Amino acid sequence: MNVRVYEKSPTVEYFQNGNVKKDSVYQEIDLEAIMNLLQPGEIMELDEVYLGKAQKFPTRLVVHKLTPEQTEKRLTARAANEKKKNITYRERTKRLSGISVYITDTPKQIVTKEQVHELYSLRWQIEILFKTWKSMFQIDRCKPVKLPRFECHVYGRLIAIFLSSSLMFQMRSLLLLKKKQEVSEFKVIGMVKDYFRVLHQALRQTLANVQDVLWRLYQMIQKNGRKSHRYEKKTVFDILGVIYEREQKVRRAA
Repeated sequence: MNVRVYEKSPTVEYFQNGNVKKDSVYQEIDLEAIMNLLQPGEIMELDEVYLGKAQKFPTRLVVHKLTPEQTEKRLTARAANEKKKNITYRERTKRLSGISVYITDTPKQIVTKEQVHELYSLRWQIEILFKTWKSMFQIDRCKPVKLPRFECHVYGRLIAIFLSSSLMFQMRSLLLLKKKQEVSEFKVIGMVKDYFRVLHQALRQTLANVQDVLWRLYQMIQKNGRKSHRYEKKTVFDILGVIYEREQKVRRAA
């Protein structure tokens, strides 16, 4: 929210010698004013806005007005973040908590304003991948050691990530094919990682032992690996149009 967004000014000013006043070529867009005009859930697009200071870059701007519940949830999260990290958000940032702002240079003929948020959600899968690398495999943590030991640490972690990711994708594809079930990548990779030692022991024995371990892992993922569905929020399968069985929770009247 600290990024300033500009549009071309309808009135350009000139010096007496005829040169254009650079400060008058662009004018800042008031995002708060746009936010106050929109209704909850409404989306507005500005076809051509500009970012940058010295050099302005043209782009599309998409503004999505959040619902009061979503805004309150975001404010609560930011208040907790302020306390945890001992930081203070600017008042402008807090006021603009009621909107999500996206910029893209993708032509609207390819991506409509309604699709921008969904594509961003798909892109967020990359962040989930890095989250598993750091939180589960701690690839970012290493003590000061000699180069050969550091290389062993990195390659060992990458091999573990490769094995867990490969098994995760295979299990996810199998559960979708056999059970029409969507599973959480984060949950499944955690389960696979917990099975590494057992799987390693089975690999030193017989094929039947390996099959038994993989079957137990498959059953555990089927039981405990389902992807959580937040209220009115699409998952990756929803966005991609993948057909699967989704659990519907029915609220009983009090």
